[in-house]
Amino acid sequence: MATIDIALEKFDTSKDKVRREIREGFFHPDGSLRVSESELRAWIGDRAVDELKLVLQLSAVVAKAGHLLPARILAQVTNQIADEARHFVILRGLVPVELQSQIDQKVSELPATLAEERGWQQLLAAVEAGNPFGALLDVNIVHEGYSAAAIEELAGVPFDDIRQAYAKIGADEERHHETGRELLVWLAGADEHAGMAAATLEQTQDRAGDGTAMSWSWPAAKRA
Repeated sequence: MATIDIALEKFDTSKDKVRREIREGFFHPDGSLRVSESELRAWIGDRAVDELKLVLQLSAVVAKAGHLLPARILAQVTNQIADEARHFVILRGLVPVELQSQIDQKVSELPATLAEERGWQQLLAAVEAGNPFGALLDVNIVHEGYSAAAIEELAGVPFDDIRQAYAKIGADEERHHETGRELLVWLAGADEHAGMAAATLEQTQDRAGDGTAMSWSWPAAKRA
C-alpha cells in the first residue's frame, strides 16, 4: 500500500495545477470573470460532450469486462453511467439553444473521435484482453478527480444556473472519484493484480499531465 499511497499523494498534489489553471483562466485577481458569458457557456457545451464521452467509455468497460469487477464496483460504475448521462443533459441545458446544435454535432462524432484517441484505444485493448482496471482508474481517479477540483473553482461564476448545476455535478464527481480509489485498494489487495494498481495510476497521471486525459484547462490560462 505504501507505493499506492505515494501515487495518490502525488495525484492529489497535481490537482492544485488544475485548480490554478481554472482560476487563472476564468477569473481576474479580483474575482471578476475573465471570459465573456458566451465563451463560458460554449466551454460548458464542450464539457457536456465530455460527459457523454464518459458514458460511452464506461459502457464499453462494463459490456466487455464488467464480469471481472467486484460486484460493488460494478454496481457503482453502472450507476455512474446514468449520472454521466444526466450531467450531459444538465450541461447542455446551460448552453444557448442556438449553440446546442453544435453540441449535437460533436456528439454524433464521438465514436469516430474515440476511435482516433490513442490513449483510449490502448485502454480499450486492455479491457478486451481482460484488464478493465486501467480504464476505470483513468476515468474515476484522474478525470473525475480533476473535474471535482475544477468544479470547486467554478463556484465563483456570477450565474446562478451554472453554480447550481455544478454544485450537483460536483457531488457526483467526488463520489465517482471515491469509486476509483476503492477499486485501487481492491487491486492492491488482490494477489493476481499485485503491482498493477500503482503502475496503472502512474500511467494515467502521466496522461493527465500531458493533457491527453481530459480537457478542463482554459486557453486563457496560458496568457494569464
